[in-house]
Amino acid sequence: MKGLKNREPEIVEVESTDKVPLFEHLTRMRDRFKLGPHHRMERFTVTLSATIVFLLLFSGLSLAQDRSNAARQVSVQAKYTESFIFSLSGQKMFVEGVFGDSNHTDVMVLLRLQDPKGMSVDASNYQLFITGLDKSMNSGPKTTFSMFGSTGYAIVRFQSDEPIPKRILDVTIRANEQLSAQGESKSSGDKNNTDGSFAKYDQGRFYVNPGAENIKILDWLNPGEKNPTKLYTALVAEAKDDQIREQIKKQTSEMKNLLNRAKEYTNRLVAAGYEAPKTPWFVEGDYIDENRGLVAAKNLAGAHLLDYSTMTIRDGYIKQVMGSFSEFDSYMKKKTESTNLATDDKKADRKERVDQVDTLNNDDGSTLDLRLVSTGSSPSAQVAAKDSTESLVQTWRSYLTIKQKVQRDLMRSLLVLDADVLSQELGFSEQQNENSVTYY
Repeated sequence: MKGLKNREPEIVEVESTDKVPLFEHLTRMRDRFKLGPHHRMERFTVTLSATIVFLLLFSGLSLAQDRSNAARQVSVQAKYTESFIFSLSGQKMFVEGVFGDSNHTDVMVLLRLQDPKGMSVDASNYQLFITGLDKSMNSGPKTTFSMFGSTGYAIVRFQSDEPIPKRILDVTIRANEQLSAQGESKSSGDKNNTDGSFAKYDQGRFYVNPGAENIKILDWLNPGEKNPTKLYTALVAEAKDDQIREQIKKQTSEMKNLLNRAKEYTNRLVAAGYEAPKTPWFVEGDYIDENRGLVAAKNLAGAHLLDYSTMTIRDGYIKQVMGSFSEFDSYMKKKTESTNLATDDKKADRKERVDQVDTLNNDDGSTLDLRLVSTGSSPSAQVAAKDSTESLVQTWRSYLTIKQKVQRDLMRSLLVLDADVLSQELGFSEQQNENSVTYY
């Protein structure tokens, strides 16, 4: 028996297959489709056809994308007009924003007259004409026009049981009572007005999509709310309240910096052996709390003492300082008189000013006349003392200016804003005539 090492290797025959090289395969395809060097016309035709197909495909995709973007814009964008001009009076009106509930069943377009004195502030003196931007409309959601009295603010309100449709509306407002002289322009400037009505009536036009997604949601206002004070608070006053309160925070932050700066300059003088100048009464004891609110040890004359850090316009400010809104005028008059007395140095009990400091007392009993100190001719320690004193005085003056602005001007702005809210109980008007709104 032969061992395994002596076995002859077995040869397995496999049927061979002729493989066509890739280059030869491509050559055959070229000849089949007549793309060789002797078929120039055929090559041109294929290239041209491929290019046309690519361009058609690209154009189709671009068109589809444009339509998608346009549809998305109509779905999302609510405001299309920033402002418009009434055709005869030339009065300007701004489109401030579009507001509504989360279900989009109660949507309000906020408008503002640039000059309320030049236009009627009674909603019954206006008419609305509404149509679609792309095609006419036989009807639409319940629509009303209202005005917030002499503030110049107005609203076009759309209400429905179902969500307001996403559609761009062409809205024309006609003023039936003209209070100002005819302006030069006889066109709203928003569109070619070929119907002749803009030359005959005092009209303005704007575009809006009340069904759009990006309206500002008024989460605390009940849909269908009719109380004018709540409407004005939600649509107008809250935004103004935020702006005023932000200004107060910036001012009080600067006041805190000034208090720290005054402390630094005082410490420098004390460290140098001098007696620091007396701190003015309107600075001494003041501090800024953790909410960036001013806590004043002594208030300025005519100051409005309001809690603005924990309360907002929703809570009201007027009731913090007076018994009722009827006392507003007399209250403001007294505050103005008190302020005038405080700024009259001859009559003021406590002067609101910082006097120039000319001398410093030293710990050894000597006195430094700062008027005689000058850079280059006086010891550096005396020059540093003069610089610290001048910086301290300027810091106190800056502090007084800001404290006056906060306690008088900005606090008064909050009270006036609250007065605008409360005045809506009498100043608010709404168009009651159903024929005043026309869909066409």
